[in-house]
Amino acid sequence: MTIDIDPDTAGRLKANAQAVGVSIAVYVEQLISEAESRRVQMAVFRQAIDERLASLNAGESMNGEDVMAQLIGEIDEPGTRSGKR
Repeated sequence: MTIDIDPDTAGRLKANAQAVGVSIAVYVEQLISEAESRRVQMAVFRQAIDERLASLNAGESMNGEDVMAQLIGEIDEPGTRSGKR
C-alpha cells in the first residue's frame, strides 16, 4: 500500500519512528492503536458523566471530589466501570 503525504510530514514521521527505534509501519500502527484507545476512553468517560448527570437530575446527591476521583480512576484503569470492578 502507498499513502501520499507531504514531505515535511514524512520527515517527521520517519524521525519519530527512528527516535523510538521502530519502523515507520510499526510506528503508524502504534499511533492508530493509541488513537483508538483514546476514543474508547473518551466514550467511557462521556458515558460515566452522562450517568452522573442523570443521577443528579434524579435527585441523588454526590460529593463532586469523590465523583471526579472515581472518574479519573476509571480512566487510569481501562476496562473498569463504576460498580463493575
